[in-house]
Amino acid sequence: MSESFEQSIVSLLEEHVELAISTVQQLRAEKLDLEAEIARLNSDVLQRDAQIQELENRNSDLEGELDLERSTTSQERADVRERLESLMDVLAASNESATDTDTDDEIAFTAQSEAPNVAPSEQREDDSEV
Repeated sequence: MSESFEQSIVSLLEEHVELAISTVQQLRAEKLDLEAEIARLNSDVLQRDAQIQELENRNSDLEGELDLERSTTSQERADVRERLESLMDVLAASNESATDTDTDDEIAFTAQSEAPNVAPSEQREDDSEV
């Protein structure tokens, strides 16, 4: 073979080797960039996982507080209902005794209006006879 042809082939092979080296260097740089991107994304995922865990813990705490508040409110309502029913019973009993007293007063008032000329002391004696 001729020397120029051999040099052409050697030159062509050198170009291909340089292209291959350049491609390998470019691929290594891209690999480093992608590894850095993966590390950044993994860091983001870990941060979001931590935020999610924090939010879940906070949500759990708030649910516990809500349950406690509901329980407290329910107990307070029961206490108020019990006191109200007790008060209503007392008022009903008081109203019954007041009604009995009012009836006695009405009877006495009626007796007074029928005998206006009778003195109150005499009227009481008359009421006791009746």
